[in-house]
Amino acid sequence: MKQSSAANLALLLVVVGWFLAFYGVASQMGDPAPWVPHEQIQACHRLSHIILSFGVLGVLSALWFSGYSFSAAKIRAGICLALVFLPLVAFLVWGFW
Repeated sequence: MKQSSAANLALLLVVVGWFLAFYGVASQMGDPAPWVPHEQIQACHRLSHIILSFGVLGVLSALWFSGYSFSAAKIRAGICLALVFLPLVAFLVWGFW
């Protein structure tokens, strides 16, 4: 794979990965209705964990592709690195306050 294509793929993966990770976490918030069967709740939790796992895998893959393409596409790789680490820093700072 060309490094330029890897940089473009990294940018796509970081956006899709963060969206999937956010959806995976947000879909588990809240309490289920008392009349919902336990099996359905477990199925929804499993689906949320799978979506979250794919999101984290997408962000980590974007990080790898960004590192791979850094020598050929420094600006795009830097943008991808910023899109990976800035939300992490924001979550850590706001999470501890």
